[in-house]
Amino acid sequence: MEPVTEQALTELLQTVRPWFDREQAFIFDMARTDWTARLAIAAALMEAGKEKEAALMLQSIVTAPASDDLEQEGARVRACLELAYLYMEELKYDQAENLLWKAREEYSQVEGMEFLREEVSLLIAQCRFGQGFIQESIDRAEEILHKLRSMEADQEQLAKTHQQLGWFYLHKNDVPEAMTHIKKAMELAPSLDRELVDAGIESEKGNDYEKAVEYYFDSIRYEG
Repeated sequence: MEPVTEQALTELLQTVRPWFDREQAFIFDMARTDWTARLAIAAALMEAGKEKEAALMLQSIVTAPASDDLEQEGARVRACLELAYLYMEELKYDQAENLLWKAREEYSQVEGMEFLREEVSLLIAQCRFGQGFIQESIDRAEEILHKLRSMEADQEQLAKTHQQLGWFYLHKNDVPEAMTHIKKAMELAPSLDRELVDAGIESEKGNDYEKAVEYYFDSIRYEG
């Protein structure tokens, strides 16, 4: 990934600045040197549907020279994740995976992360799946599930892992195992879309188990 030059960053900040309220102008002055400010701008750009500009802003953080400031490095880890999400939405799983490995490697160097390292590992498993490595994605997710259980992780993290395992097993044509994991995810999930659950039940009654798994997968809802 090519570093974003100072000139390119200046031009980007000048381009997007008119899209923000005057009250938010101070953050653009900070963003020249403060990666957390850039991260906030990138988040606002993504919310506004400006993914191209957001990606370039995130890239400016990811490729910046190393800093002794742990807060700056924390912003870099978060930028790696956000840019990986954008690449995954564009089905650029190989590029997303590279960013996720970077985030995972730097995770232990930064304190106060609001997410688990295992969450990053699960995203890596999803990228491997997206590139066609189904068994590898299953093996990784099973390992993550074992680790989360040993850590006594919260139910939502366990639900997300079971949900992905259900999806992976479905595409391995192991429908019984897929159903087991999906139903466990539904049991642990914060909430469910009742309409989709009912559609899954009807599919299951009609012996269309693959469709049922798909409905159940889509029915799972998380907070935030």
